[in-house]
Amino acid sequence: MLGALRRERVPLGVVTNCSEELAAKAIACTGIEFDVAVAAERAGFYNPNPRTYEMALDELGLGPSRCLFVAGSAYDLFGTSSVGLPTYWHDRIGMTPPSNAPEPIAHHRSLYPLVELVRAVR
Repeated sequence: MLGALRRERVPLGVVTNCSEELAAKAIACTGIEFDVAVAAERAGFYNPNPRTYEMALDELGLGPSRCLFVAGSAYDLFGTSSVGLPTYWHDRIGMTPPSNAPEPIAHHRSLYPLVELVRAVR
């Protein structure tokens, strides 16, 4: 999915709760070039603190309405919704979200619908 998005010149960013070193290793494993990587270590805050998502938006130079966040956890929905960032929840293991979690714009166990969703909103 990342390769397809990159080929379509979609800017890519990462927001992660890990260290700078671990983020760099994880990104390297994808084989994909990312435009922005915001690790909690550098941001000074853990997700779902809105400042981590805001930092990524600032570094991308885009407003939240021009982006789509792909969350691996329902807890990201709290932070992304607070900054107006549409969110696709990649719920690979079928988790039950907290009862008060904001609704994602899409909720799938797979990333396969992601490319078409991005194409539709571009």
